[in-house]
Amino acid sequence: MEKSERRKTITKRILIGVGIALVLSYIVFLFVTTNFLGSNNISTEITYRSTAEDVVKATGLIVRDEEYVSASASGVLVYNVSDGDKVIADGDIATVYNNQQDVAALTRIEEIDEKIAFLESLGGASTTVNVGIDTINNQLNDKLIYLEKQINARAFDNISAAEDDLMTTIYRKQVITGQQGSLVEKIAALEAERESLRSSTGQPAGAIKAPAAGYFVSSVDGYEKSIGVDKLDRLTYSEFEQIEPAEVTDPSCVGKIIKGVNWYVVCPVSSDEAANISRNSDSISIRMPYAMTETIPAKLLYVNPGNGEDQTIVVLQCNYMNSGISRVRREPVEIVVNTYEGLKVSKKALHDDTVTRTNYDDDGNDIGTESRTVQGVYVEYGNELVFKQVDIKFSGDDYIICNETPAEGVLFNGSTITLYDKVVVEGGDLFDGKLIQ
Repeated sequence: MEKSERRKTITKRILIGVGIALVLSYIVFLFVTTNFLGSNNISTEITYRSTAEDVVKATGLIVRDEEYVSASASGVLVYNVSDGDKVIADGDIATVYNNQQDVAALTRIEEIDEKIAFLESLGGASTTVNVGIDTINNQLNDKLIYLEKQINARAFDNISAAEDDLMTTIYRKQVITGQQGSLVEKIAALEAERESLRSSTGQPAGAIKAPAAGYFVSSVDGYEKSIGVDKLDRLTYSEFEQIEPAEVTDPSCVGKIIKGVNWYVVCPVSSDEAANISRNSDSISIRMPYAMTETIPAKLLYVNPGNGEDQTIVVLQCNYMNSGISRVRREPVEIVVNTYEGLKVSKKALHDDTVTRTNYDDDGNDIGTESRTVQGVYVEYGNELVFKQVDIKFSGDDYIICNETPAEGVLFNGSTITLYDKVVVEGGDLFDGKLIQ
């Protein structure tokens, strides 16, 4: 009986010991996997080079030194220059004709001249033996794709040339395949039509000259005399708010001349934004996304703080001109204060950790270590996490741009992220040296 009780006690103790051993083994397993082997729930992102901009957005008023152009003769007006074209003082801007029929005839004559030049350029296409139909078809596909890309990119300055290039290739294919017949006959017919039109077209009734040198614009909006260029250095926000276009009542007004090379963008911004623009005045540029696709350089000319006003007036000077810019007046403006290039990292990856460095004296002797808590990211390196300090150049809403080659002394221990690093953006219990599965 006593032996039986003793065996039960021993068995019970063994079972308890085994249970305790299993529990301890499980605890050790969790400790090792959590602290040394990591977790399969870690998510990483590859670092790539990227560019970010520090942009101030405002609604700007375009101010120019402008002079109205008046017609000295009545009739049907035909402009000889396009919006944004340079003109010289007393140069021809437009021609006045007696009636619309004469204008239509002249327009047709210009079309015939272009068509004849185009057909003459195709003179040797029908006898070309080195260009096969497959080659022409491939060219057509390429030019059609290029035109589509220009349209999607809103590259308006390139669309017309791309259309002409496509039509030239289409016509060339028709010539090669015999679908266009004799070019000589077509050219002769066009020449005959041109001579007939010339003989029936009346002489111009007069001409319109440029009153000054500058850029011509065929429309007016009433802002031409609302604010003088000489008053921009003292324009306040209250005065800016009161600027309105005047009604142009002169029926002889047919356009305007933008005099001089420079034009000005007047923008109300906050005092902090004005200070930011001033600090980076050597590198600013502007975009007007609804008027042009380019980013153009600008010069900070004036910063006019208001007396107790919430807004500060900044005046930027530009000298780039094209047809789109020549017509803009009140436009959303993006002032690009600075551009930053570096390695793009998600803000979710940022952590604080302690790094250590070894200090040496002038003779190269180890004089001890020093530790400091810095901001950085965890990088997957093999099956281990490595903490790397970052030098932030720009901070956006959900990402940062990091300096790839920080200046000497910026990093505490001289180590930072590199291109194509696998940066941890999600994961728990992260630390330097942690082993991961």
